[in-house]
Amino acid sequence: MEIATFIEALFSPLWTPVLVGALIALLAFAQRWLADQPLSCSTGFATLASLLRPGAKRDSEADWRIVFLLGIVLGGLLAALTDGTPGWEGTAAEFGAFYAALVPDSALGSAAWWLFGGLLIGLGARLAGGCTSGHTIAGVAMGAPASVVSSAVFFAVAVGSAQLAAWLLGV
Repeated sequence: MEIATFIEALFSPLWTPVLVGALIALLAFAQRWLADQPLSCSTGFATLASLLRPGAKRDSEADWRIVFLLGIVLGGLLAALTDGTPGWEGTAAEFGAFYAALVPDSALGSAAWWLFGGLLIGLGARLAGGCTSGHTIAGVAMGAPASVVSSAVFFAVAVGSAQLAAWLLGV
């Protein structure tokens, strides 16, 4: 692939799934090779939360996890700025009728809904011994049996709950 084609793909109207998947695979490989740690997000949040406790001692070997979290935020911002859309307007409408039926229309209600969902995801990640990215991207790639089972459960619950919600909401 030529450099110009690669740069054009980066700034195309939508990031192609193949490009994003390849970049995530490269990141997972690089993190395992450079830090000797699997790709995961929830452990970084746990590390950050532990630093915020009064009297907490800093674990310098875990600092890379906080830098990784910062990279997730900055990478998301970069993706949002380079995906070819004009701005932040209209992004909620792209989620469709299912989103509109579930999430309150007000900014405060929407923020509360997303905060509650984030807390549930964090709790689930800690109970499952890792998040979806850790289990599905890194754990399955390494052949960890717990990650294969966790990933299967993640997918089954996601599909089942989406189907149930769609049926209940009549969407």
